[in-house]
Amino acid sequence: MANDLILVTGFGPFAHFHTNASWEAVKNLAHDDFQNKQVELDVRQLSVDYNFISETLPGILQSENLLLCVYVGVHGTAETILLESRAFCNNYVLPDVSGRCPADNCCIDKDGPAELNTSLNLKAVADEVNKSLTDGKVELSDDPGRYLCGFTYYTSLKVAKCPSIFIHVPVTEIYDSNTTAAAIKLIMPHLIDQARKLKNI
Repeated sequence: MANDLILVTGFGPFAHFHTNASWEAVKNLAHDDFQNKQVELDVRQLSVDYNFISETLPGILQSENLLLCVYVGVHGTAETILLESRAFCNNYVLPDVSGRCPADNCCIDKDGPAELNTSLNLKAVADEVNKSLTDGKVELSDDPGRYLCGFTYYTSLKVAKCPSIFIHVPVTEIYDSNTTAAAIKLIMPHLIDQARKLKNI
């Protein structure tokens, strides 16, 4: 039987973020970091482009053995790592790296649910991780914004058959990539455990 698959993504450059802290944090995540969980990681860089997400992500999410989707993005003003609980359908009015906004400034369907929430218990994850995190802090957030982070998260919450989470990370001047990567490695096992429990309900 194939191992459960975990999709882990970071974003490429945009605006003044010539090096994106999210990609720096996840690009070196190795399969053996979670070997005892019997999972395979599919680590990808996503373009900060609405069309790219709309055209590419739904196909990726069709993988039959996909257990969990973990999206990581940089937050320009965050001072901690933020676990995002929901995403929104409308008001995507900021142009992407191609200078475009999505049709009707919405994600997938302007008449779709105004917001979608993750099925994961993020408070439980944050509480457990903060007990063992030696550098940095994990907090909860309910607003991933109306840019590619929120757009990607809503797409996944709408399309994926497995749980999804979006994690916002600070810029590298606040947390260097090693600090952020270490925190994500602590977060991941808790997410995997929850996803497996939800799968077996």
